[in-house]
Amino acid sequence: MKKVVIMTVLGLVLAETAQAAPGVGACLAPKSKVGSDGRLQFPKPVYLYATPDRQANKQLLKVFSPVSVTAVAKGGWVQLATVPDYSQADPNAGAGKVIGWALTSDFSAQSPRNCA
Repeated sequence: MKKVVIMTVLGLVLAETAQAAPGVGACLAPKSKVGSDGRLQFPKPVYLYATPDRQANKQLLKVFSPVSVTAVAKGGWVQLATVPDYSQADPNAGAGKVIGWALTSDFSAQSPRNCA
């Protein structure tokens, strides 16, 4: 019985660490906090870069929409793409559009259903 419990705990720990680094196809959302006025706010500015380099052209991320990872690069960089928006008449119209590169530290992992 002791071995079963140890193996179960070990399996859960390993499964959790396997989810820590988002890979291609992962669903991410920008980290956020609730402001004093009750609205979502970014804890710090989140930038989207043209290439996985802090010196590249960048633009400020302004929306809290989930995104999908399309590529991974060294240094914690992920290339992000838009996901279907079901509040639109044609949800797939803008889906799959690459929006840029970002650091994984600015995002939190989401359930895949949030990107489907």
